[in-house]
Amino acid sequence: MFFIISKILSFLTDPFFWILLLLIIGLFNKKKYKRRSYILAGLISLFIFSNSLIYKFFFSFWEIEPEPLKEQYDYGILLGGMISLNSTPNNIEFNSSSDRLLNTIDLYHRKRIKKIIITGASGSMVSELIEADYIKKYLLNTGVPESDIITETRSKNTYENAKFTKKIIEKIKKKSNPSCLLITSDYHMRRSIKCFEKAQLKVDPYVKDLDEIYFDFESIIIPQSHILFEWKKLSHEIIGYISYKMAGYI
Repeated sequence: MFFIISKILSFLTDPFFWILLLLIIGLFNKKKYKRRSYILAGLISLFIFSNSLIYKFFFSFWEIEPEPLKEQYDYGILLGGMISLNSTPNNIEFNSSSDRLLNTIDLYHRKRIKKIIITGASGSMVSELIEADYIKKYLLNTGVPESDIITETRSKNTYENAKFTKKIIEKIKKKSNPSCLLITSDYHMRRSIKCFEKAQLKVDPYVKDLDEIYFDFESIIIPQSHILFEWKKLSHEIIGYISYKMAGYI
């Protein structure tokens, strides 16, 4: 029930849903002055929620600030949620969150992390896809040895990612306080950190320090369709954070 409610709320807070609703109401409204008002409101909303500058300004309040990191970590904890449900073991379709995987591969080959823990089954109620197993196969193809890959294949959400990962690390028991680097996408880091704090597993967040944000005239003036999707991800995270807080997950 919690999963269903959070998905419904995520849909209802999607800016594209409200833009479309305003435009539809405007087109079919019988009163001319109301029709113009709704269409104008929809167009203004479309401009606001497709503008890179406005999005990045608001996102700056949500993102986690980068922290000084250790030279090397015992474990890099890679959170799932980066592949399409249409994926097969031999044909993985990545989504826009694949940055977390690329960062993990880079960190491992630069010897910043000794071992990789992939945590995540599937966040879908209908799919039996085990994401951690798919990602493990991909990592093997990039030259990461199997001995340095650990998979956690039970978790269905971020709260369970933290809960089950802690159990795996406790079971290994090679060090009393192993160092862990949490690797996920920037928009997902705030909720993830809180879940690991709740699970009482000490982790450092991997956040890239971007000194400059690039803008061009076109991206500021002309609406960008991909920014609508960025707002969707951000609204999903904010709703997820609030839902987790209410459920006692963080």
